[in-house]
Order: sequence, then C-alpha cells, then structure tokens
Amino acid sequence: MDEAGPLRVRIDGPAEITAREIPVSYKLLIENRGDQPIEGTLTFVVIDDWQIKPEGTQKFSVGARGTVAVDFSVIPGAETYPAHYPIHAFVRFTYEGQEHEAHPILIVEAKVPARHPPKVAPEWQPYPLPSDCAIRLWEIPVFRVGTQVFGQEAQIHPVGWQGSVEPHRASAQVTTANLGGVIRQAVAMHPPWYQRQVGTIWYEIPLRLPKAPSIRLRFHAGVTPTGQGDGVTFRVRSVPWEQPANLLGEVLFEAHVPDKSWRPIEVDLSSLSGRTVRLQLESHPGPRNDTGWDQSFWGEPILEIGRPPSEQIATEESKAIRLGTGSWEENTWQYLLWPGQRGLMDCAVAMREQGGKEIRFRGFRIRVLGVRVDDVFSPFPLLNTNVEPVSEGYQMRHTLYSPFGPFDVLIHAFVQEGVLKFRFWLENTPQPRPFWAVYLEDIATDRWDEEVWRVYAGHGNVVQKPGSYSLSFDGHRLATSFVGVEFAGGRSVVQAIDFPPTQLFVDPASRHASLHGAHSLTMSFIPHTDIWKAVQVYRDTVGIKPSAGVELAAGRFVFDLWGGRYGESAQLLELAFRYGLTDSMVLWHNWQRWGYDYRLPEIFPPNPQFGTLEEMQKLVEVCRSHGVLFGLHDNYIDFYPDAKGFSYKERIAFHQNGLPVRAWFNEGRNAQSYRFRADQVEPFLRENLAVIREHIHPTAYFIDVWASINPYDYWTADGRFFDRVFTRNSWREHFAWIRDYLGNNAPQISESGHDQLIGWLDGATANHLRVGPPVGEGRYRWAVWNWPCEDAERVPWLDAAHHHRFILHGAGYSPRYQAGLDSRLHGIFSDDYICTEILTGHPAMVPAPFGHDVVRKYWLTQPVARALALRTIKEVTFYQGDLHRQIVTWSGGGKVYVNRGSEDWQIEGWTLPPFGFLARISTPQGLVEAAIARKDGVITEFSQCPRWLYVNGRKPSRNLFPITLTVEQARVAKDNLLELFVVWNLPTELPAGYRPFLHFCNQEGEILFQASVPPDIVGPIGPGKFSARCFASTPQGGWRSGQFELRAGWFDPRSGRRLPLVGPEDGTGRIRIGFLEITANDGKLAGLKWTSIRPEEDPFLQRINPDSRAIDFGAVLTAGGCRLTPEGKKLVVTPLPESGSTPWTIRIRWPHLPWELPLPRQVVVLRHDGTRSKPQPIQLRDNLLELVCTPDVFAFELSP
Repeated sequence: MDEAGPLRVRIDGPAEITAREIPVSYKLLIENRGDQPIEGTLTFVVIDDWQIKPEGTQKFSVGARGTVAVDFSVIPGAETYPAHYPIHAFVRFTYEGQEHEAHPILIVEAKVPARHPPKVAPEWQPYPLPSDCAIRLWEIPVFRVGTQVFGQEAQIHPVGWQGSVEPHRASAQVTTANLGGVIRQAVAMHPPWYQRQVGTIWYEIPLRLPKAPSIRLRFHAGVTPTGQGDGVTFRVRSVPWEQPANLLGEVLFEAHVPDKSWRPIEVDLSSLSGRTVRLQLESHPGPRNDTGWDQSFWGEPILEIGRPPSEQIATEESKAIRLGTGSWEENTWQYLLWPGQRGLMDCAVAMREQGGKEIRFRGFRIRVLGVRVDDVFSPFPLLNTNVEPVSEGYQMRHTLYSPFGPFDVLIHAFVQEGVLKFRFWLENTPQPRPFWAVYLEDIATDRWDEEVWRVYAGHGNVVQKPGSYSLSFDGHRLATSFVGVEFAGGRSVVQAIDFPPTQLFVDPASRHASLHGAHSLTMSFIPHTDIWKAVQVYRDTVGIKPSAGVELAAGRFVFDLWGGRYGESAQLLELAFRYGLTDSMVLWHNWQRWGYDYRLPEIFPPNPQFGTLEEMQKLVEVCRSHGVLFGLHDNYIDFYPDAKGFSYKERIAFHQNGLPVRAWFNEGRNAQSYRFRADQVEPFLRENLAVIREHIHPTAYFIDVWASINPYDYWTADGRFFDRVFTRNSWREHFAWIRDYLGNNAPQISESGHDQLIGWLDGATANHLRVGPPVGEGRYRWAVWNWPCEDAERVPWLDAAHHHRFILHGAGYSPRYQAGLDSRLHGIFSDDYICTEILTGHPAMVPAPFGHDVVRKYWLTQPVARALALRTIKEVTFYQGDLHRQIVTWSGGGKVYVNRGSEDWQIEGWTLPPFGFLARISTPQGLVEAAIARKDGVITEFSQCPRWLYVNGRKPSRNLFPITLTVEQARVAKDNLLELFVVWNLPTELPAGYRPFLHFCNQEGEILFQASVPPDIVGPIGPGKFSARCFASTPQGGWRSGQFELRAGWFDPRSGRRLPLVGPEDGTGRIRIGFLEITANDGKLAGLKWTSIRPEEDPFLQRINPDSRAIDFGAVLTAGGCRLTPEGKKLVVTPLPESGSTPWTIRIRWPHLPWELPLPRQVVVLRHDGTRSKPQPIQLRDNLLELVCTPDVFAFELSP
C-alpha cells in the first residue's frame, strides 16, 4: 500500500502463485479521501519474462470520497524461479497544482517446482581401471542411483544425480560424515521411507575391470549417530554391464550394520577379474523393513586391484630438489622437495632448520571436477608429467585424464624473499558450458609429519591440542588468509594464500592442518622456531600497502550507532564531545529510506521516521565541527525484489543448480533479499553516492558485509561463471573509488574485517569471537568457534600482521562477542571486552552516543589506542606458558600485559584481576599508562598520559537495589488466564513513580507475553514485603506449550528507565527469576510447572565497588571516576557523567600530581547547563583538597 496526496492505493490479490504461464487476477484499489474527483494515469510493471494484461498506460478517475477498482492480470513467465517477484503499480495524478505519484508494490512468492539446468555429466559407459591400482570409488564421476519402493518398479536416476526423490524421499549424496569423532568422505544414502513407501536404494558404478589376481573392496560402514534405528543392511552387488538398467545384481556381500561408529569392511571381488560390470552399493532397511533413522554411510570405499602402488616417496638426499633458503635473525631454513608418483602434487616437502631439524609435509590435496587428483587413489589417471623451464624454482606440468576431457595442472615451487611458495593453476581445460566450468576447486597441504600442538587463526585465537574442526573463511571465523601451526617438536610454520581461502581444516587423526583455497592461488610457508616471529616475516614480505584512509582512521574511538533520531543523537554527541571524546569516528547504521536492510539498494533520502534531511545534515556538521569522522552505512549484498532495477536475469547471483541465491531475510518486514551479482553493483553504488555526497557529505563510509562474508563464486542466470577473485577485486575497487569520490581520503569501513580487502579497505568493526561451546539456545549460539580442544584463548593474531595497515575497531558487536554470556561481565562495556581491545591494540567501540560508560571507556582506553595507532607488534609471550596471561610488546617502546585467566596475576608491581590489563607505552610526548587493576581489594580503572589522569574507584553509577521476587504459585485461572502469586522483598525504599513489570521471555530475552501487576504497587514503596496476584491474558494466537523464562524489574513509565538491580541481571535491568513450563491444548492452558532460579551472589558485584569505598590512587582518593586535565596553570577536574544522585567526593594530593602546577587558590564549578559558579576560595590541608560532586556538576576548574 502507498499514499500520495489524498489517494491511498493498494494491490489486492494472491501473494503466492503455484504455476507458470497461467494468468492470475489482481485488483488495484484506488481510494480517494479528498473532496475532489481525481483523474490520472496508471502503469503496471513486472520483471523478467512476467507479463501484465492489459499492457501500457491506462487512465483512471475516482470520485470524491470514492474508491475505484482496476482489474488486471499477471502471467508468470515460463522461466519463473521459485523465488519472489514484484508487481509495481505507478499511479500518477495532479492534485492542487502539484504532481503526485503513488507506488504500491505487491511481492508475490512463486511456489513453483524448481527447474535445474541440464547437468553436465559424462557418458554412461564402463569406467576403465588399470591393473595394480587403488581407486576412490566415490570420486568416479560416472555413477547413477537407483531407488525402488517395494512392490513397484525401480527408478534409475540420471548419471551424476544426487539429491532427494519425491514422493518417497529416498536420498543419496557424496558428503562428509563424522561417526565416533572420525571424519570420512562417504556415499550417504537413505532408503525410501515417506508415508510408508518403504524400499531400497543403491549407488552403481560401471567398471571395466582388468584381469588381476585379486580385487578387494575396502570401506567403512555406519549409520546416523542420532535416533534409535535398527540399522541398515549393506549389500555389495554386481550385475553384468549389458543387463537391464533396473536390475539388481548378484549379492557378493551382505551385513546388517547398526553401528554408529565406523565398522571396517573388506569384500573379495576377485571373481569379477577381467569383467565389465555395474558395481552396486545397496542400502536396504533390513529384515524388518524399518526405515527409521536409516541414513547410512559408505565411508571411503576404495577398490584395490592387484598390487596398488605405494604412497611412500623416496627422499634420498641426493635426489632432493633444492629450492633455496630463508634466513631471519638467527633462523636459517633450507627448502627441499622430492616429486612423488604424481609429480609435485604428492611431493615430499622439507623445511630444514640449521642444525638439521625439519618440518615436513606430504604434498597437496587438489580437487578438480569433484575429484582429488593428487594421489595414487585418484580415479583420474596421470597421463604424463613434464618439467618446464623457469627463471627460478621448479615447475611441473601434470596432464590428467577425465571423462570430460584431459586438462593440465601446473605447479611452480620457488623461494621469494626467503619464503617458500607454490603457485597452482590449470591450463587446457575443457570449454566451459552453462552452469559448468573446470577450475581448481580445492587446494591444501595434505599431512604433516608431526603432531599439531597449537593452531592460530582469525582475528585471534590460539587453540591448543585441537580436535577436528573446520573454520570457514569470513570476518567472524577464519578472518585471516594466514594461519599458524605449532608442532609438538617445538617448531612452527605460518601458512598463507593470496586468494580468499575457503576454510581452515584441522584433523589431528590424519595430521592435517591447512588452509584450503580455490582457483589459481599461491601458497606460502614461513618456518620458524617462534610462531610470532614467523608472523613478522609474513607481515614484512606479503607486499600489502595500507590504503589511503588508514592514517586518518587509525586510533579513533568509534561510536557504532544503530538507533536513535538524527537531531537527538546530534545533541547527545555534542555532550560526548564536551567530555573530550573527539578523537573519534561515528558510524551511523540505521538511516535508509525504507528502513534498515529493506528495499536495498534504494537508500536515499534518509528515513523520515528518524528525522529530516536537515537534521541528518546537522548531525554530520556537528561531527565535522569537532574533527570527528562521520560514516554512513550502505549495503550491496542484499538486493530486495521491490527495489528499483531488480531482475533475476540481470542482477542476481545464482547457484550452480540454476536457482537464485537467497541473501538476508528481514524477519521484521518478512522480506527476502537475493544476492547481488558483483559485476552489477557499480551503477547502483555510484548513483547512491552521488546524492549522498551532494546532500549529506559524509567524511567516511561503511559498507556492510563485504569484509564479513567470503567473496563468493557465482553464476549468472544464463550460466556464466564468475569466481570469488573477481568478486573480491570488484569490492576492492569500489572501496577505492568511494574514498576518492568523497575526498580527503575518507576512510572506508566494513563489517567484521577479514584480510582479503586490506590495501583497499581502511578498517572494520571487528568481531573477535571466542573458542568454546555455545551457551543456551539463543540467537547467538553461532557466535563461537565450537572447536574441541585442550585449551584456547583470544590472541592478537590478525593485528600481529596488519595492525599498521588495517584499523580494526572494538572486539565485536556486543551480542556476538558475549554470545549468550552475561552482558555486564562480557558485553561491550565489560572488562572482558575492554581487555580484548587492549590486547589487540584496537581503538575502543561503543554502541551509544553518550553515557557514563561511553565516557568511562574513552577516558580509560583512548590514550592507549592513540599511542598504539600505526605501530607493529614485536612479540607476544604467554607468561610461563599460560595462554591466558599474555605480554604483547609493541614497536616504539610499549608493553601490554593482559590477564584472561581465572586468578589474579601479580606483574610489574600491579595486581591484575581476571580480565585485567596493564599498558605502558612510550610516546614522543611522554609515557602512556592504563590499567584495570585491583587496589585495596577492589577492581579499579586508571589511565595516565601527558594530557590527562583518569581514575575510577568504580562506585555504582546509580544506586543498586537488592530486590528479590518470589513466585509462590502459578496456576490456571478462569477465562484461560495465567495467575501468579508473587512476593517482592524490598530492603530499601524505591523511588517515586517506579512500577514493577513481569516479562515472560524466550532464550534471547525477547518478550513473548507479560503479566499485569496491580496499579497500587508503585514507588515510593518499601522497605518490606509486598505480595500481589498477577495475571497474564491469552497471547495472540493462543497459549502454546513450551518453557518461558520470567524476567522482572522496576521501571519509570515517564522516562522508560529501569532501576539497576542486584542479582542475576540480564544486562537490561531485569532479574532472572525462573522458568514456567506451559502445557497447552488448542490454545488453552492445560498445565503449569514453575521452577525458580536458585539465588546466588551476583558476580558483577565483585567487579565494582558496591560499598562506594574511597580508593587511594596516589594523587587522587575517590570512590568514583574522574579525569584531571591541566590547562595552562589550571587544573580541570571532570567527574564521570551520570554518576548517581548521591554526592561523592574527590580528594587530590597536589604534590603527587604528574604535572608541576601552582597551588590552587580558587575553584569554579562548571555546570551541565553551561553556567559557571563564582570563584570560591579553597584551602589545602596537608596538601590535600576535597571536591564534592553533585549531579549538576560538569567539572571543577582549579586555578591559582
């Protein structure tokens, strides 16, 4: 629906269609709410091959206070995808001398069967196998699947088909399976089962077998580890090649397997010697025909014929190819390799340290056309190898057979700046076809000769004694194109690739720990006895220069703002700037014309819900006038069907299966977006930037997702292939263009910050996730590396290589960083989060324009962030081998000590509590120090630089109320009401106007329903106990069964503020009370079970000063927080804002100040309203002066 002038216009009709090329009727309803008749024109528009009837522009007229309906029909095209399609109506008219246009849009979901492009498959003919070989059967591309419902004819599916079969839902797929903690490639099959259509399924491969004395099939069998099935009968059959397609052959082996871990099986197939057969692997439901939980796995079936060649590689010293050496400080390494039976693909590589100790690995895992081609088990025979002349290093061409045609794999091994490198590419590949192309699909090292002890990756985690895990490349997980591996023997290696990796995969059982990548990439290896020194070599040799906006972005505190009105936020930022928070940058996310992440890429003008264009312009000007950068949020990943220019055929990326790629689903708007083709972004981006530069003039820019998502391969609607390198390069170029277009080297910022855009992108809002299991069942369960290991910790991994050329801000969006943990202890203002910012040297990030914690965080961390800007990390040490106690040494003279352990750490005369830190950095202006440290038993804050001294005894910024709530009974009342009998225990009187609330929530804390509280329970109230009967009425849609958490608190309806409470608080001013288990039938309450959360001491109290005890900082004694700044001969003392309504004191020992200032004789109070008090005389007693802070005080000005 849309409105223009007096007209309200909407499109009525089906929101779903289920058939192609069949007309569907719709109506356009035009309602005139005015007192005059209106005439105009209307036009309907659809996309791609959809049609409108009638076509063209029509006239309409609608009487005063009248409504007219215009009938039209839509014909979905023959090439309609199962996706979303827009129907646009443009209604144009003149009213009171002005032109108007109403533009309603109806999004229609096409629920039509998917049509996939013809699969490029090899010819169905016997696959020739040589004598004396061992072949991975699951990789032979000539295969097909048969399914049969008992009592019906068998179905034979097309060559190369994988998927699920309707209507009985049998399925077959070559995949990876983890049974009993062991990962194997497998043919996964489930027999027919749906709606009692029980049957069997088989996977058959046509083979021309040579004459051989022995033929053996080896595989591992197992069934899904979930569920309670009775197992699957595994059968090996053989049928002569010429027999009918739907014939099941002779059973050569049969075993019923209920095992949920791998069972090794060997089958003698020597009777098939010299024959041409179809080998059939059948998964049958078993003697009871029970198909429950019958997902079966044929793990790595290998056919061994005769005497297979050995995988061993002769590595005699005399036969080694010596590539060169690398020398760094006292580390000198020699690089050697020995070609294997498949040339350089399975070569042996040695990195030999001076003294003879080595790091070795066996060649590479290389996949083309879904097949590993690197080892002797490959079904693609190696036709020949050829050593080719090169100016340096060693290069080999490998020509391989495939049923699609031969192709060449080229590998060039060389040493550059002391770094061992391997370059991979293909030549002479079969010609691409629609939705089919031949390229290097996967490249990785194969296996190391030592046990992997530690792995380093991403923004920064070290994982000790890792289990098997795959870490995909994006800005949250594997954010780095370089990883570190430390071996049990004490040596280490950094591995890197120049193109976007696909994953880091670690499998200790096979000694595999490697980056994986695709396409024509170069892989680098840097061995060393110290992993952090190896990173420095990578940093100095990778050849990336910082982009032009890095220097301007470096060290700036970030206001990362996702909500608020333009005008009000400008006022709040003005307050922050008054407190000195000007070495900063503002990123404004939610402003787009139609709302956040909706109808993209249409983003201008600013959303009027948050204010006017003039107010937005004022917001930018406020920042500019204080030297603060201002960046707007943009997005060119998500293209919404109702946006201008949307077209599947011209704009949207496709999967190889011929279906459009779905992108973000906006739950709040129930709107599905689709993925932008990277080659189609430019015209939309440039059109948007033109109006943004003209009207808003941002001094920085933020493009969402590009540094968070892995640059992607994609197909076009007509089947053309674009690889991820093209995508990456286009994003790089867009960032460079925007920076130049906005001028003044406007910094370019993105989300999360993987390293593939460094040199073009200036920075990112980091997402530094932890290693560990998910907590709870909430929305952010995904925001951890759920990697089994002995131990793990955050480390400054990405910054060790790129801190001086890529500016990461903060440590992550707060919900992602805390990932289900208590936000007070692990959220963006917590010690946990802050010490990660300090550990990595990142400028701090906050999610609000102003507040007590905003100012506190700036005063504490900004001296460190500014001092470390553009520096490099020289060394990272685990103190006494403890991963959780780290010492980071910086160039230019600086050390940071961070305690992420569970006990206090005594270091350099300081006591660092868990999540405490100490930073000491030399600068040309003087020493910078900062700490979260324990003093007098209390965790406190401190920072000092030439410009200020900040101390904070951490008294509560607001009075804390230890209120408890007890649910005495929960029962079903009449009229389907939920009734609670509750008792509040109020130890102190509550302020006037505050009322209790009772929220029943999901795991995320989102309110699902509430219970009403009697209106007479309102502050001022207490102390004492107060009971009440509270009721919850039937939620919309009726009651449903499930568990609901009760969270309770007190709020002021006038301001919306909640009382700060003591107890198991959820970070939003609510105490977690317990869980209500509801049983419901047809929307009616049927049963209730209440479980209270056992009260425990609030751990947050251990991190503050709940008794407001004065802490002795030497120059200052105080329970609160304040900053002391010398201004000439004056000293300005500024208390932290919003520090509570109760007066508190600051005592200053004048001789202990870090500056030589004359003794003060008078004080002027600067108030929040901008007024100044008259000078008041002050006297020092024993060189100690006292200031009393009240809520109206902004600062004290002390002068001689």
